Amino acid sequence: MKNPYTILGVSQDAEKGEIMKAQMFAMKKKEYSLQEIHIATKQLLDPAKRLAADFMFPAKIRARRMQLIQSKLTYREINVNVLNENAFDSLK
Repeated sequence: MKNPYTILGVSQDAEKGEIMKAQMFAMKKKEYSLQEIHIATKQLLDPAKRLAADFMFPAKIRARRMQLIQSKLTYREINVNVLNENAFDSLK
């Protein structure tokens, strides 16, 4: 199974209209066979097959390195009782 996103040249958050336009452009390019383009389009338009394609071909995520957060408070300066009293105020 080839990556349908690279065949059609769309991102993983592409909508139906974008996929259909990409199908027409891919047919004009003739980089892939018509059968491969048709299969890739069917995969991306069917929600179950698209979910399978998302897991088989995950998008490359650029993760940023975590940075340490400098806190001005020390552990002894934090009043834990006040935190516990106010913990459920946002749920009211």
